[in-house]
Amino acid sequence: MPDYGDHGLASGVLPREWILEAFTRGIITAEDPLADEQVQPNSLDLRLSRSGYRVQCSFLPGPEGLVSKLDRFRWYDLPIPADGAVLERNQVYLFPLMESVALPEEVSGRGNPKSTIGRLDIFTRLVTEYGDAFDATPAGYRGRLYLEVVPRSFAVRVRPGDLLAQIRFQRGEPLLTDGDTAEALDQQPIIIHRRGDAMHAADLRVASGIFLSVHLTDSRDITIGYRARKNTPPIDLRAPGTLSVRRHWERLYSQSSAPMILQPDEFYIFSSQELVRIPPAFCAEMVPFDAGSGELRTHYAGFFDSGFGYAPNGDPATSAAAVVLEIRNRDVPFLLEEGHPLFRVTLLRNTALPGIVYGAGSGSSYQGQRLRLSKQFRSTDDDDAPGQGRLDFAG
Repeated sequence: MPDYGDHGLASGVLPREWILEAFTRGIITAEDPLADEQVQPNSLDLRLSRSGYRVQCSFLPGPEGLVSKLDRFRWYDLPIPADGAVLERNQVYLFPLMESVALPEEVSGRGNPKSTIGRLDIFTRLVTEYGDAFDATPAGYRGRLYLEVVPRSFAVRVRPGDLLAQIRFQRGEPLLTDGDTAEALDQQPIIIHRRGDAMHAADLRVASGIFLSVHLTDSRDITIGYRARKNTPPIDLRAPGTLSVRRHWERLYSQSSAPMILQPDEFYIFSSQELVRIPPAFCAEMVPFDAGSGELRTHYAGFFDSGFGYAPNGDPATSAAAVVLEIRNRDVPFLLEEGHPLFRVTLLRNTALPGIVYGAGSGSSYQGQRLRLSKQFRSTDDDDAPGQGRLDFAG
């Protein structure tokens, strides 16, 4: 068994140093040289290759294998030129990624959409050549990685090398038990109330993760959420800070006299009531769907690198970040209320402290966030002043 240093000896999520070493050892290979911005504290951003496929339906390769399934369900090839290709709403695409892996027998991988991609309502799932589960790269897997991509609310323009998904690598079981989670909550501020005080295990429901809730109440002229508009122009993933918010989103405002009723198959952005602060010894993940909380999906991008919302020498209440909730309701209208326990965050242990943490030289876009759209949208817009295009709660 190869020696990967101290970060390879224990169960947990492997840090960026292991990822960098994996490239030098040929455990991870790629069509193009590794870009610095790809390697995060606990994860690797994955790049689209130069062509993909429009397929008839989503599928898992299973024992038949991806190549054979693709022969049956591919509709047409989709080259991606340097100036990009547009992916249409509610169409299913499959892309080979630039990265391939030859994992050691004790190392597995787990995929997630990147935060920006989830906030654009782009559904992505990592696929392996004979995979029987999405987003799971089995221990010892050797082969190419693929990405299923389904834009839901907006058409998007993609180019070769675009970063839509990420993968983390782990040994054994990194998930903390409920007991270990409670102990971590009591030892250091990880969950912060919006009024500024740390929340301990006794203040929270801890059951296969930490239950957290949605934030809906604020002063009347403060935006507390967004609903995606329909039939908007394509979004260029490589054009940060250029798009008008109002052209693509309807703002939602706090209104205590009316309920917030989510409409079926609409896409919403909200933020969490509680703030999150992930110390370097841990990373975290959101549970993607919990029928006990309602018939809705509460996020697409659910991985938090070490250091998310964390500043070692700062006030925890100032550095801690809200969780942005990417909500798609399902079959029936659903009542959402302030403090509704809507999702869970699970803590994962790291095998070693990463050399850098989120927000400190890792190309982080959402450190210290509250309610935040994807980075393609302008942070301020004259046409987005409070009260413009108001959408009340009962809509």
